[in-house]
Amino acid sequence: MAASPVLTSNYNGDVLDYIITEAVVNNEAVEKGSIYVIPDVPAKISIAKMVSTANPIVDREAMPTTKSATITWSEATLTPVDMMIYVPDINPRIFEAAWRPFQPTGALPNKVLDPNIQKTFADVVLRQAQKQLGKVFWSGDTTLAASNPLHFFNGYVTRSAASSTNIDVANLGLITAATVIAILEACIASIPDALFGDPDFVLHMKTSAFRAYQAADRALLTKGSPTYGAADQMYGGKEIRHYSEFPANVVLGCRSTTGPDSNLYAATDKVTDVENFVIEKLRPEGEHYFLKALFKMDANFSIDSESIYYIGS
Repeated sequence: MAASPVLTSNYNGDVLDYIITEAVVNNEAVEKGSIYVIPDVPAKISIAKMVSTANPIVDREAMPTTKSATITWSEATLTPVDMMIYVPDINPRIFEAAWRPFQPTGALPNKVLDPNIQKTFADVVLRQAQKQLGKVFWSGDTTLAASNPLHFFNGYVTRSAASSTNIDVANLGLITAATVIAILEACIASIPDALFGDPDFVLHMKTSAFRAYQAADRALLTKGSPTYGAADQMYGGKEIRHYSEFPANVVLGCRSTTGPDSNLYAATDKVTDVENFVIEKLRPEGEHYFLKALFKMDANFSIDSESIYYIGS
């Protein structure tokens, strides 16, 4: 019996880029504009920040001798870790209509696959990959067992819980319709004056917590009282972004954009070898295929001291 051909595509870089883009860029947190993603980081990258002491302006001196400011250099790091998607039992007949337009006449060829067919294969798992990464970005924890789907890297909430330099908001209990407004008020009050006027300072919470806020806001409306802005996803002039995969009873506040001025950073990379993306027949005589994609990822704050963290219990 002839050996099963390897269906590793010449276009594997394009398709792996597609997988990373769909899994990361179209991830809920990134799609809402909260995370700055740096691509093509194979090993490690530093997020450097320079901070000056206050009042750097002094009197003019013809021969300056007075030091007017001290510049403090600090850096956080992103070190992408190895990750993999492996699906051992793809039956192409189930979704033949999706790949058939790209297929030459005949059976699924024993040769290099068209990248459009590979993307169709990849789409089978991307939605679940997006959901998993949505959890890892916020709640990833490297102390978890290797069998835990969140063990790959420390997420933003995990880092906040361990931080000694961020701003902790006093615990007012679990987030419910009865407590959410008081909790949001405490979060707003904890924002430093230097960050309070920043239009990109965003409060992040779980979707169920935001719905509790909506319920509390509607209750005020029915009583004839002024509402707080749930309809506009705002509170105290600050935007609220909610996520289905965000941890419960947590509010995280920080500058959140898709540019380098964001406080939430992520790094990704492809594994740079010829087998970073493979589609191959599972068994020579069978019709099922397997898919394997190798990539790397990590997440971190740029300055966690400029973030607020609430955890209710």
